[in-house]
Amino acid sequence: MVQDSGDLARVEACQAIYSAASSARVNWVKSSGLAVGDWWQASSLPPALQTIQWSTGPLVYLGVYLSATHPSPPENWENLEGGVIEQLRKWTGLLRCLSLRGRALVPNQLVLSKLWYRLNTLVPAPGFLTNLRTSILEFFWSGMHCAPLGILHLALKEGGQGLKCLHTQVCVFRLQALQRLLYSAGSSAWSILAHAILRRIRGLRYDWQLFYLCPGGLP
Repeated sequence: MVQDSGDLARVEACQAIYSAASSARVNWVKSSGLAVGDWWQASSLPPALQTIQWSTGPLVYLGVYLSATHPSPPENWENLEGGVIEQLRKWTGLLRCLSLRGRALVPNQLVLSKLWYRLNTLVPAPGFLTNLRTSILEFFWSGMHCAPLGILHLALKEGGQGLKCLHTQVCVFRLQALQRLLYSAGSSAWSILAHAILRRIRGLRYDWQLFYLCPGGLP
């Protein structure tokens, strides 16, 4: 997270030291940067960093689209819902051969796993999870609903089928990230950015203390 142009100057200096030690160089011309905020101008950057293709996004990073103007760019969700529904459709011809447990394993293991990476890092588009929830229910019962979807989410020993709940899974991802931030012995690379963002909330300059001061969230 860059606070001012001085941070970028230090980035260039660190890269120069790395290049001298490893004989490897960064091709800045082929690099892309996400410009967040309006405090800087490209002309004020160090010469090497001026050649980066700066934009406000969307920019692809590790398979995810990032944007300085949108918390969850729609490019991340385009065609994803259709892809999941299409995969479920391919299994409809085998439904008569599958037990209820088998019908739960198809979305759990073979279909929904493609969603976990993006749901772990991004806020889903409005209606995205609700639409998929309906499609999964239609697939499981093949048009003949015998029980609410909430019952299917229960564990086998509780009378359910262990079908994963998308909304619950998103909450699990958020709690796991919070647990790593607050209680992890090692400092993850992303935690540095997370702590910097927390300190800027309402100008309070607090960090992890916010979760204890306002457990219900800031108004």
